[in-house]
Amino acid sequence: MELFSRKELSQYTAERYKELEKEIQGFSDQQICTCDIEEWADYFQSKYYIDPIILYESNIEQSISESVLKQYNTWHRMDPYEPEYYNVDGYSISFKIPFDGDANLLYLKPSTFIMTRFSVSSVTAPQGEELGSLVIVIENTKDNLKVHSDNLAQYVAGQFEGQFKNYRQMINYVNAGIKGYNDGLRQNIIGLLNKRRDKANDFAAISRALSIPLKKSKNAPTSAPVPLKRVTRKPVEKPGFRQPEPEYCISNEDYSNILNIIHGVCSSMEATARTFIKNDEEELRDFIITTLGTHYENAVTGETFRKIGKTDIHVIFENKAAFIGECKIWHGIKKFSEALDQLFGYSTWKDLKTALIVFNKDNKDFFSIRRTIECWIQENTKQFKVRKGNMWECILHREDTNTDVVLSIAVYDISV
Repeated sequence: MELFSRKELSQYTAERYKELEKEIQGFSDQQICTCDIEEWADYFQSKYYIDPIILYESNIEQSISESVLKQYNTWHRMDPYEPEYYNVDGYSISFKIPFDGDANLLYLKPSTFIMTRFSVSSVTAPQGEELGSLVIVIENTKDNLKVHSDNLAQYVAGQFEGQFKNYRQMINYVNAGIKGYNDGLRQNIIGLLNKRRDKANDFAAISRALSIPLKKSKNAPTSAPVPLKRVTRKPVEKPGFRQPEPEYCISNEDYSNILNIIHGVCSSMEATARTFIKNDEEELRDFIITTLGTHYENAVTGETFRKIGKTDIHVIFENKAAFIGECKIWHGIKKFSEALDQLFGYSTWKDLKTALIVFNKDNKDFFSIRRTIECWIQENTKQFKVRKGNMWECILHREDTNTDVVLSIAVYDISV
């Protein structure tokens, strides 16, 4: 049996890395987005770490047995009738060297190597609590040992050391190559995990804004603009991965539908301003909620406590926020800005679709209010578009949660 001759060490480590890469690439988007990077790095490092060879030379065992040795007959070259080999009596001295580590390394050829053959009688891999062993046999004729009978132990030990020093050096070369692989293993694992997670950014965005179905009331007026569809999601299940908790927000269609309903209600208020001029914020809010309640079953509540304040209009699904809105009377841009701070103050990072509805009751110059609000929007939002003249749909970045939220701002004139 020959050691250090089956495969290049570099090829072996490259194959291990490919196995690691393939396993990480096999993660689904859901799995990579919900896994703990450090936890999986620990797991993969343990799995793909290669144990170097450790020799226990102080525990070498020796055994001796009689044997018949085959000796080359030098006369064979001069006389073809002479046999090429002849048998002589001798002894086989076995050296059993205990070792620990990955036994596969003993068959790999390092980048630096010694040009000779490395024969062994046997190799036993470590298993459980048992160390592995490799057996090297040195043969001597009886006559040769008789010549060195005065210092026989020293002579045999010298024979073994003269042969084994090359084995030891080759193992050191192999271990040096494995050390380079092991030292960079964790960094490579984390790099592969992060690379796989980067590819799943689209999934992560969807997971943060999973559209939810709102149940439409059977008695909803036929003027409801958008029929709502139920959205289902089947998570990929795989042992060892935590299933992410879905984060709920309404779909763009539902969001648009709610805004259209609110706009219809508030436009009616504008048309009958004398009826609503005497109402305060809470009463105006209740009228909007009542109308929304005719479109959606058991989903709309008012004055729902959230975080550090109260929500005026709050659409919920399975105890999670889907839409939150705030009703305010116009008292200048400072109060307007404070109203937005209040809205975001009691919303959480999960609330991705919001609305602020502003009513003007006292200012006769309604156009100046619209112009003031639009100036604020231009200065404080990432982008916006105007809807229906007095409604703006904006994308606003929340620094506290590091998320982009959809904010609709609408202003209605009920002054008389």
